[in-house]
Amino acid sequence: MKTLTTVFKFVLLITAISCSSADSSSTEETKPPVVTPPVVTPIPINPNKTFTHPGLLHTQADFDRMKAKVNASAEPWLSGWNKLIANSHSQLTYTPNPVVKLIRGGNSAEEPSPDNYSRAMNDAAAAYQTAIRWKITGDNAYADKSIQIMNAWASTCTSLSGNSNIVLGAGIYGYQFANAAEIMRTYSGWTATDFNKFKKWLVDLFLPISKDFLVRHNGTCISHYWANWDLCSILNVMSIGVLTDDASLYNTAITYLNEGQGNGQLLKVIWYDHKDGTAQVQEAGRDQGHALLCIGFLADIAQSTWNQGDDVYGYNNNWILKGAEYEAKYNFITQSVPFEPYNNCDNVNHTVISNAGRGEIRPIWAGIYNHYVKRKGLSETTDVKYVSLVKNVVRPEGGGGDYGPNSGGFDSLGFGTLLYTLE
Repeated sequence: MKTLTTVFKFVLLITAISCSSADSSSTEETKPPVVTPPVVTPIPINPNKTFTHPGLLHTQADFDRMKAKVNASAEPWLSGWNKLIANSHSQLTYTPNPVVKLIRGGNSAEEPSPDNYSRAMNDAAAAYQTAIRWKITGDNAYADKSIQIMNAWASTCTSLSGNSNIVLGAGIYGYQFANAAEIMRTYSGWTATDFNKFKKWLVDLFLPISKDFLVRHNGTCISHYWANWDLCSILNVMSIGVLTDDASLYNTAITYLNEGQGNGQLLKVIWYDHKDGTAQVQEAGRDQGHALLCIGFLADIAQSTWNQGDDVYGYNNNWILKGAEYEAKYNFITQSVPFEPYNNCDNVNHTVISNAGRGEIRPIWAGIYNHYVKRKGLSETTDVKYVSLVKNVVRPEGGGGDYGPNSGGFDSLGFGTLLYTLE
């Protein structure tokens, strides 16, 4: 298996090198296809929803499993653990670097100061990684480090600013900080005063931006924004809802997944069923980095809702799996996939799938594979065949800091080999 994986990675490398990075979108106007939405059972809404804690991406049972496997030096959990503890963000020497004004979309008419959001993406990754180290080792020094990072931000940062891109800053870093806080809520060393201050910080600064975006989309036509904008906003609203025990926020996110007008609605982010076991992702004609980002966000939405008793994974006959199979097949198996021309309300036309960013490595596959194969019992050879191959290419999955210094390397919290592998 090791030799096969090595060969497979070599094929992936050669393919990635040979791919053109040119934008394959076309300016030729095309008519969008008439797609009749299937009749789908909606994800249920419970106005009296109560929450499991910890219960966003991970439950206590998940941490108990990881700890037992790491202590037993069992693979692949041990390799995933070694990947985590080698990351510079998971170290006790890590120093938080909060800012008074968090800017994404700076040097613009809306915000003349430069971007500084890299400070948030690095610190959110560090708060999350040290929280996991605490849960698995029981060493309170890692708990104290995670708390130090989050307390520093809640005490320092007083505003978010930028052009429209601040929507991405609020959504991505909001949900990531919320996940770190959800893990750390069980630590007796985080005082109730500081925990409540941190929750209020997220509610006051991050939440309003995401909620407003899902309603107004900055005043644009409804399909102007790509799906990942909606998805990170949904994740943020949902995650803060769980963290603060606010059922109305959680249900706002679920309602949008069911019937939202923008491209984050589940039948729009994965929008065309090719009837071959794959379904086309809305951003596939744009570039593969963003299409893969959508799969990563969908996986985090599905995992978070699963841990709260809702089956987004199973929506529309495993709809997320079909989108993941489409992206896995095109990006890593390097086979051709069918493509339905896409046109949005701004008359942006895609007539062929984009090969820009083809084969980009993101730590998004382990959770999808383990849910559908290990938990649900679907076949690796027929139902989950492309994701099953890809999860070996990227294993062990890392996290922020393992995939370069730019924002794309921090879009997913990662470490799925350690965190999501099931027997």
